[in-house]
Amino acid sequence: MRTAVVSMAASLAALLVAGCGNLKPDAMTLEENVQRAQADRKKIDQAYVPLSGSLSLSEAIARSLKYNYDGQLAKTEINMQEKQLDLALAQMLPRLAAGAGYDGRTNYNAAQSIDVFTQQQSLTYSYSQQPQFSTTDLTLTWNALDLGLSFFQARQQGYRVLIAIERRRKVIDNIVRSTATAYWRAKTASELLPRIDPMLKTARQILEASRAASAQNLQSPLALLDFQQNMVIVLSELERIRNELSAARIELATLINIPSSTNVVFAGGLADNIEPQFGLNNHRLEDIGLTLRPELRIEAYQKKIDQQDIYKEILKMLPGIGMIGGFNFNSNNLLYTNTWGEIGIRATFNLMSMIQGPRAIAVAKQAVDLSEERRVALSVAILSQINLAINEYANSLDTFKTAKDVDRVGVQIGRVADSVSEAGAQSEADRIRRQLTVLTTRIARDRAQVRVLASLASVYSATGMDLVPAGAELQDLPTLTGQVEQAIIRWQAGQLPELPAVAPAPEPAPSTSAAPVAPLHTAKAD
Repeated sequence: MRTAVVSMAASLAALLVAGCGNLKPDAMTLEENVQRAQADRKKIDQAYVPLSGSLSLSEAIARSLKYNYDGQLAKTEINMQEKQLDLALAQMLPRLAAGAGYDGRTNYNAAQSIDVFTQQQSLTYSYSQQPQFSTTDLTLTWNALDLGLSFFQARQQGYRVLIAIERRRKVIDNIVRSTATAYWRAKTASELLPRIDPMLKTARQILEASRAASAQNLQSPLALLDFQQNMVIVLSELERIRNELSAARIELATLINIPSSTNVVFAGGLADNIEPQFGLNNHRLEDIGLTLRPELRIEAYQKKIDQQDIYKEILKMLPGIGMIGGFNFNSNNLLYTNTWGEIGIRATFNLMSMIQGPRAIAVAKQAVDLSEERRVALSVAILSQINLAINEYANSLDTFKTAKDVDRVGVQIGRVADSVSEAGAQSEADRIRRQLTVLTTRIARDRAQVRVLASLASVYSATGMDLVPAGAELQDLPTLTGQVEQAIIRWQAGQLPELPAVAPAPEPAPSTSAAPVAPLHTAKAD
């Protein structure tokens, strides 16, 4: 028996030493990283969902919401927090433990008895326990202090679920705005890139011809260099515009989960009849923003979480009352009863909590005050964002109006330049430069138009309005596309969101013990 125990101990020691030697991990080899990269690439490629037909703005946003990894991550976070809430609720249940055991020895557990008064042996050696026996028990324990702490922890976890929902709202808002901007830029690129490539080809041919003339000394060197400099500037501007427009297509492809090499056919067009909206009530929009912004709601929930810590610290100062009950069985045949039940009540009190408790409560209260101050500071920043978004929207409307006027003149210049070129009254280089001017004015017009729509979306975002319904079902792509299409009609029409009704906050009761405090921010309605 002793030899077996020694052998088992030696084996356990050897395993422990071997395990300690493997605590330092080895770096991944190049082959392992290549295999990992290939597996990730295969997973990404399999996740691509091909387009069917032309792509509208509503479908682009719907695809981004359904297939974007950030949106899926936000949804997974909500699911995880909900499971954590289920776990917190389960931890409020009493503890029910079942146990079983076996005891054995090589001889009887015999003993004699000594009289405590006479110190004489009163009984011969005897035993009341068999050499081998088994035990089973079922024990139920319940502690009032643990139940109270679990209750407040479950409430905190419930607020964390709501925080995860607000974070998902913010993620969806960012996805929608990014996709809309990328879609408008990519659509502009699809219309302008076919015009840029022929101009680049012609400009390069003219530049090469000028360099050949310069090598043959057919014209004045200074005039040729001036001409070549102008053509190089034209070429660099055309290449810059082409590179910028090409990047928009790659960005959109990433957002809507298609390969970047996919040739996208766009449906519909941008609204040209966007008109300025007058009578914007800044104060009203500020109230909506303070009510609906996800960041402020998150801070409000965080304050409630911190308040639960106060209750938990107060509860920890109370005595802990626990109950225990159980059913037991012992196979020892020498016992008078082999089965029995038991019940007990115990109360414990940590005397040191009288010293630690007040300090812990003070720290918890300070956390609540800090959360309140953080929310107020964030509210001031949000008020600024709302007013800046409204100002940007108004300015973008004015800029778009001017850009449309400039574009009309540019179109006329292009028509006249083409007519003059056909008549042979101007060189090809002059025609290219004028066409570049026409192209630049069109790009400026489209940029101004995208800026209007983006700034309008920023008004939605700054006020906490959901650009897409918060309860939209993200799994059914056709249904989601229809919901998004209804939501973006107001964007392309240049309309502001409909403001929900918000009840005004009650006026605070006048206080005679302190002087009135001036408000932190006062907004005037336009």
